Amino acid sequence: MDIAVLENKMNTLTEQQQLSVESYIEFLISQNFNQYKSEKKPLDFTKYNTNSHIWNEDAQEYVNRMRSHDRF
Repeated sequence: MDIAVLENKMNTLTEQQQLSVESYIEFLISQNFNQYKSEKKPLDFTKYNTNSHIWNEDAQEYVNRMRSHDRF
């Protein structure tokens, strides 16, 4: 949706609806900003025993191998 379509849709709304939409857009922008603001850290498996009888290899080694092949 481009700006012209959005403006046309906004112009058909009542003043109260427009205020509500503007408020919601500001809320979404603030939520988006808060997500980017927090630094994302990789998972730390060092504190867990990832050996399992279900796997033939250590889970962290498996994840590292999968990531090295660019599957994630």
